[in-house]
Amino acid sequence: MSRTSPSLTTDSRIDQEGIAVILSAPSGTGKTTIIKRLMEKHPEIKFSISHTTRSPRQGERDGVDYHFTSCAEFGQMRERGEFLEWAEICGHFYGTTVTSVRRIQEQGQDIILDLDVQGAESLHKLKFPGVFVFILPPSFKELASRLNKRGSEPEDKIRQRLETGKREIQQLPLYDYIVTNRDVDETVDNILAILKAEKLRAVRYRPTSEDIEILLTRGGTA
Repeated sequence: MSRTSPSLTTDSRIDQEGIAVILSAPSGTGKTTIIKRLMEKHPEIKFSISHTTRSPRQGERDGVDYHFTSCAEFGQMRERGEFLEWAEICGHFYGTTVTSVRRIQEQGQDIILDLDVQGAESLHKLKFPGVFVFILPPSFKELASRLNKRGSEPEDKIRQRLETGKREIQQLPLYDYIVTNRDVDETVDNILAILKAEKLRAVRYRPTSEDIEILLTRGGTA
């Protein structure tokens, strides 16, 4: 059965600036697949391509999945203040540049930021005006199974990722929304519904007619 994604258009509210959606999830939850499916269904939503010092996994492309960079270059960018946030995860550095996010938002387009809990916490401290969404696996047992099925990492690395996942799940209060990924299409639809609801928040409302603008901003009679 085919699914119809909820439309992201709204009847009477206009965003002058795009919304930044911060997505976090334990490794193995399916976040990469979810983001790819989301972009396929709604290509108008942009993806913030992070910088990382880890090596590409099979099928990953530089400038598409990540900007793969050396530790030295990453350090120089950090010293120049180019990162909105950065974190060290499992011995590798990840960072999101300020310009990559602001350029898209200023064009009125929504953007997805793929961040771990450390990155989300950093943005909270900066009072960054984003929508924070955490994606959970159906169970921790299922998460372990998915990581083992990858077959791309040694057992000690998998154990490390599972321990990190436990700590990340305990940080759920950092987030505005929690979505359990039982089915990829259902998860994508839930994220789209969250994004549409956020566009309807009163703080993002912009008058769409002159008479309403007069009533709201000048207190006059329309």
